[in-house]
Amino acid sequence: MGMKVKDLAKLLNLSPSTVSLVLNNRPGISDATRKKVKDAVKELGYEELLVQDMEEKKTILFVVYRKHGAAATSTPYFSQLFSEIIEGVESQARTKGYHLMVSYVDKDNYRQEAARIRSEQAEGVLLLATEMEEGQIAAFLDLPIPLVVLDNYMEQNQFDCVTMNNELGVYEAVCHLAECGHRDIGYFHVVRNANNFTERYFGFQRAMERLSLPVNKENIVEIATEGGDAVYEELKRKLKGRESLPTAFFADNDIVAICAMRVLRELGYAIPQDVSIIGFDNMTLSEMLDPPLTTIQIPKRMMGMAAVNAIIEKIKEDGGQGVLKTEVATSLIVRQSVRVIE
Repeated sequence: MGMKVKDLAKLLNLSPSTVSLVLNNRPGISDATRKKVKDAVKELGYEELLVQDMEEKKTILFVVYRKHGAAATSTPYFSQLFSEIIEGVESQARTKGYHLMVSYVDKDNYRQEAARIRSEQAEGVLLLATEMEEGQIAAFLDLPIPLVVLDNYMEQNQFDCVTMNNELGVYEAVCHLAECGHRDIGYFHVVRNANNFTERYFGFQRAMERLSLPVNKENIVEIATEGGDAVYEELKRKLKGRESLPTAFFADNDIVAICAMRVLRELGYAIPQDVSIIGFDNMTLSEMLDPPLTTIQIPKRMMGMAAVNAIIEKIKEDGGQGVLKTEVATSLIVRQSVRVIE
């Protein structure tokens, strides 16, 4: 039977917490003490101690849902969104001393994954549910261990979640356009996709109402496709032949805004002189455009970190009482794609 951490600590005349920090490569230990522990592990052949310690360390299951499997991350929007959130989750799990087991699921196998989780030895589950529908999330809600849903929220179901404040972001965007003198504001809206876009739709309606701005239904341009060239083709088809356009558009994300800028230029409009554009997400490409795109910043990495903190709190409270919804705030990034109307 292998020696335990407390046994090694007694042998070395150190505290168990000090030995555990060394074995887990954690900071706060002097180089001399770190060397002393590692040398003892090597000399005494306590490899099983490392394995046992790893097994005793608490584990979080991180389930990443991708609507179309691997293909979903091939689109720039979801690729960047997912990667930054995942980076925040992985970083915070390491910082907090938890193991992270990551699995990727899609519309075809999410039920099997929900069933498999029941047999896993884990303390909690994080579910990255950006593209999930209500019924799909429901498959995970009766798990016997704590669950936190990341980047999705359903009013009809009660569960702990960490989301972005979509309504705040849209209000910041529309308010900026209004402050720049725009009253005739259109909207490029993504339909039949992630719940975030639905929240942005209602956020747009409320923002326009709060600012006493008229909503012209003809200027709400719906996009039902999911990536680069398809978005461009759909926008070109819908904008071509329009006799007039609003002075500005808010777009549900930067991909749509970028495609719209391309289409509008091809139709003879100058950005921002004729039509102003504001996006959402602050993708890396946004600041490289001509003109650079004004947009809304989402603290994606912070969302991932907040989700880890939330699940750890639930684990410590053994499930806890009540339901907690955490929203991270957005911020406006002002560049040159919006004209000030004198």
